[in-house]
Amino acid sequence: MTQGLSHMTFIVRDLDKMEELLTSVLDARKVYDSGDYTFSLSKERFFDIGGIWVATMQGNPLPSRTYNHVAFRMGPDEYDNRLARIKA
Repeated sequence: MTQGLSHMTFIVRDLDKMEELLTSVLDARKVYDSGDYTFSLSKERFFDIGGIWVATMQGNPLPSRTYNHVAFRMGPDEYDNRLARIKA
């Protein structure tokens, strides 16, 4: 039986920019940083957002447009605050 989502991985150009977005907007907590080591395909960082792990790996995005979609659930009273943090 599936118990839930373990983690998701995003390939990003700039690990620092993605970390800023995840920590300042989504209140993510960084739980791992490979530093200069590449145990996987590239440098990577893992974050915990409400019990779900989000992995980010440094790399080049896909050459053509795709549709990847992730939606985070939040209370309606949080929307304006999160939007302001995105715009900051």
